[in-house]
Amino acid sequence: MAKEYINKIAVISIDVEEWYHLEYFKDIETNKKLSVLDGLDNFISIIDKYDVKATFFVVGELINTIKNKLIILNKNHHEIGVHSYKHTRPVEMDLIEFKNDVLNTVKKLNQIIPNKRYGYRAPCFAMDRERLDVLRSLDFNYDSSKINQKKHPLYVNLNLRGFKKTQNFIYEKENFREFEISTIQFLGLSIPISGGGYLRIIPWPIYFWLFKKFIKKEKFFNFYIHPFELSNSNFKLPPNTPLLTRLRYSYGRNKVTSRLEKLIKELKKNNFEFKTFDKV
Repeated sequence: MAKEYINKIAVISIDVEEWYHLEYFKDIETNKKLSVLDGLDNFISIIDKYDVKATFFVVGELINTIKNKLIILNKNHHEIGVHSYKHTRPVEMDLIEFKNDVLNTVKKLNQIIPNKRYGYRAPCFAMDRERLDVLRSLDFNYDSSKINQKKHPLYVNLNLRGFKKTQNFIYEKENFREFEISTIQFLGLSIPISGGGYLRIIPWPIYFWLFKKFIKKEKFFNFYIHPFELSNSNFKLPPNTPLLTRLRYSYGRNKVTSRLEKLIKELKKNNFEFKTFDKV
């Protein structure tokens, strides 16, 4: 078995998108001049503080806005990946639309980071097998869109028939890998302990207990976050924003930085090595 699978490995990633890319704002008129990308800067400050290399899945239409930042991140051995062009859920596009969406993002990235194979993460984890096979045909290295949470209305249960499970949460077929988002089984439920929303919403004592339980048992931890969750912005949301969307967006944001730092310190304490997806 390869050494990488024996070691304890943690991958921390950020889906580089704006607040208005969130699915819950899709049918609401938003002011796109308002930005939460200061949260990206805060994320970079945190990983620099703890000497962590991270993966940045970028929405294509933001590439020109943060071009210089992406060039520096790439030079500093972080990884840049694809997160669709306009944050459209893959299953909402036909196969040709999906392929063009991916290629448009890759084309923009290649203008600043040439000669690179990319990884992909689907907005809202809405990846199915047909579109996964499109990624494989386009010579992508990997995907990280599988999540075992069937009750979420936006997620898709990704079929990996024919893939070999090389260890928990990592699957492989013909030099292409699928990295599953970390979840833990508790009281008959599959609970994600790996994303910014869950980090914010689950009461911290429960979340941290489940997290420590997970990393004592597993050797691979896959965590993701978004700029808005680390942003200091406090602009007013559109007046017709539903209450539930306001709660999803705002709840617990002021606690994310300290909680993320606690996760990183706990992972280091438990001898996890931080890697980008392309180095696993």
